[in-house]
Formats: sequence, C-alpha cells, structure tokens
Amino acid sequence: MKIIFQDNGNYLNEWMHALKHSLPEAEVRVWREGDNEAADYAIVWKPLAAMLDGRTDLKAIFSRGAGVDGILLSGAFLPDQVPVVRLTDAGMGVQMAEYVTHAVLRYFRQFDLYAEDSAQKVWRPQTTRRREDFRIGVRGTGVLTTKIINSLQTFEFPINAWSRSAKQ
Repeated sequence: MKIIFQDNGNYLNEWMHALKHSLPEAEVRVWREGDNEAADYAIVWKPLAAMLDGRTDLKAIFSRGAGVDGILLSGAFLPDQVPVVRLTDAGMGVQMAEYVTHAVLRYFRQFDLYAEDSAQKVWRPQTTRRREDFRIGVRGTGVLTTKIINSLQTFEFPINAWSRSAKQ
C-alpha cells in the first residue's frame, strides 16, 4: 500500500510517525511538487490541484479535516470512482463545543462589556439578559454542530439550526 501525504506545515513529524507506526507495511511518503509516482491513498488538507489532478490510481482521498471543500475546490480533476473521506469528529467536536459555549456565555453574560469597563477602571452594571430572548442560530446539523447544540442546550438557550439536507 502506497500513501502520499500532503505537508502543509502542521505536525508533519507527528503524522508521519503515527502513520508508520499504525501502518508499518505501508510505504508513506510526503508529496512534493512533481511527484507523480503511483499511490493508493492520499491524505490531505486543502491540497494543491497538482497533487490530485488525474490520479486514477487512488483508491481513496482522506481529508485531515471535517470538511472536504478544500479538496473539492482545489481545481483538481478527481475521477468519479475515487471516494473522498472526511473526519466526522476526531476530538474536534468537544473542542468546538467548548469554544462556542465559552463565546456564547461571554456574550450572553456581557463579560465583553465588563472587560472594557475594567480596562477603563469603571463599573457599570449591565442589564441582565433573559435567556428566552437570546436566540442562537447555528448552520448545519452534522456531527460537530450537534455537539455544539447539545452543549448550548444544557444552558436552555433557544436554538435554531439550519441544514442544507433533511436530517432524521
């Protein structure tokens, strides 16, 4: 099995070590401009078109992120028979839920205004917001967004979610 890996400067050594440790029988190489040698699989994140263009030998392309738009928008000619696989979570869901929940609570409780006042050494009490009047909208209802929604629901915020496709 031959794997080409796209180096975009993020954790290359860690990725190469993990791949070689997990797949000792695989020949894993970092793709460089002009590398047209055959490969069974490509592991990428927002690849250059030249990396994937016309690679009919690929059995699959793996995105290192939750989305595949970076692959689909690369401008590369991708044969129809080559599946594009994306991560569904890999720990990102909890991190995103923490980040969004923190941001929502900071804004809802107006900590941004208190921080500004503190920097100016003044104290101005803010009007308490009513949770039911603080509607939150999210775009998408996939694996990652569902973790965010579940996190925010623990605080009983009204939430509206929009998705391009129907969910069950």
